[in-house]
Amino acid sequence: MYAARSKITDLEAQVADLKGKVEDERTDKERVEAELKAQVSSRDKDLAAKDVEIAELKHRLQEKTDKSKSLEIDLESERDISTSALNVAQNNYSEAQGIIDTLAAEAEWIRSRG
Repeated sequence: MYAARSKITDLEAQVADLKGKVEDERTDKERVEAELKAQVSSRDKDLAAKDVEIAELKHRLQEKTDKSKSLEIDLESERDISTSALNVAQNNYSEAQGIIDTLAAEAEWIRSRG
């Protein structure tokens, strides 16, 4: 009877020890889960911040692209105006040269008659 009682006491001690280990493991598991949830939450916040930053960068890039296109259009327009102005100046020069040549010829004719 003493041996059985001793065996029961040993088994009860082992059960208590195992319950303690199970409780320790449960506590460790809960701690690890809490840490992982905190890490996931932190990473989610970081990703959300990165998404906002990416959206802002995309917006700024689009603005720069639009401005670049506008400047390109302005440059083409200025180039067209400059080309037109150059053509007008060349035409005016040709007309003036023609008038000068005519006046020079008339002046020569008048001198030779003179």
